[in-house]
Amino acid sequence: MYDTAFIKEIITNAGKIAKDHFLKVSPTWKEDRSYVTDADLAVQEYLGKALDTHFPDDGIVGEENGLRKAPKAGNRRWVIDPIDGTASYSAGLPVWGVAIALVEGDQPLAGFFYMPMAQDLIYTTPDGQLLRNDQPRTLRDPGPLHRETSLFIASRLHLYYTVSPSYPGKLRNLGASMAHLSYVATGSADAALIERVYIWDIAAGMAMLNAVGGVMRYIDGTPVTLGPLLSGSPMHLPLLAGHPEMVSAFSEIITFNAAGYDDR
Repeated sequence: MYDTAFIKEIITNAGKIAKDHFLKVSPTWKEDRSYVTDADLAVQEYLGKALDTHFPDDGIVGEENGLRKAPKAGNRRWVIDPIDGTASYSAGLPVWGVAIALVEGDQPLAGFFYMPMAQDLIYTTPDGQLLRNDQPRTLRDPGPLHRETSLFIASRLHLYYTVSPSYPGKLRNLGASMAHLSYVATGSADAALIERVYIWDIAAGMAMLNAVGGVMRYIDGTPVTLGPLLSGSPMHLPLLAGHPEMVSAFSEIITFNAAGYDDR
């Protein structure tokens, strides 16, 4: 299906490239009003070439410069986020990483995420495991919301969302969507509220959640599918991710204020 050792090798190499640029970049604005740096471009160029050489029949979708390569055979695509958390990376903060996902049709088959500053490598295996630094991990057990329940939140929570004051737990934001998703999947938090982002921000995380019985649902309760996002369009709504019971619990206490959201 895919060569796990090869993907681990190239994603850690990509992390070294990004780390070599760390604290040395000046971000510029893209049309979607997000940041890009020379490090994003260098990492994507490296990964794109490596994947194209090793998997010549597969397609590639990358965040930067409209990278789209159609599959030569079959319906598999590698989805690259060269640096997830570019704003944090540009600010000199440590939580950012490189994400790679394998998607067939609209189904994620594999997900890898490497955070060089934390030396954290989280990835799925062909036999259905989810590993963090080569150790099996899974979701937290669901249960009633309590003081130590942890929800990763969207960065603009104050503008577009209301969390019920009845929620007794904690809200956290690390500045990288894939960090949120991978840490939920490996049991470091209960759920994540993800802004209306792109396929490269969530594909690897969806593969991880699928491996451990987690779900992704849009804020209106409908399931997230990757097919409509392969063109590079953003999600039409924010999403909640985690154990199905926890996603349902948080959907009851989070209100999405859609007014002005598309103009942000």
